[in-house]
Amino acid sequence: MTEQKSYDIRSILEEMREEYWLGLSEKAEVQEEFIECITFTLSGEIYAFATGFAAEVIRVPKMVRLPGVHELIVGIFNLRGEIIAAMDIRPLLGIPSPPLAATAKVIVVKGEGFTSGILAESVLGVHPFPVGMFEPVVKSVAPAARELLKGQINLDGEMTILLDMQKLLASPQLVVNHKA
Repeated sequence: MTEQKSYDIRSILEEMREEYWLGLSEKAEVQEEFIECITFTLSGEIYAFATGFAAEVIRVPKMVRLPGVHELIVGIFNLRGEIIAAMDIRPLLGIPSPPLAATAKVIVVKGEGFTSGILAESVLGVHPFPVGMFEPVVKSVAPAARELLKGQINLDGEMTILLDMQKLLASPQLVVNHKA
């Protein structure tokens, strides 16, 4: 006589559920970490920085030039009652500085204890970038400018250079009353 094996459907389903959840947790462990960045163009190249530094993007307002400040500070403007310095970081990065077109924007950034604006030729939007895909910057840049760059990433044939905003906003050329 052959022995019939009885099946306990509940234990089989419970075992399947455990295998399913185990598989999901293993997949979650290998998910890539992303950094959300605002992307913009300077001299035809795409740059980015973490959105945590960006407050807003505005059209280029009427600016007042200030005598005796570093050439990177192109002027100041009033943003809802707050006086903000606008800076052109292209010379700091060692890239050409042609005049800005009418489509130029100001990215308002928040540093430690101050707010400033960065001039950009255009703002492309906010994009998530996989942290693990960033490589060291291979573009030939001056050593001083290289310190302001965290890395570069090539996605879909587009090269994007990630700025180190903490270092950029602490740069001696941008700090007022800095003793060099």
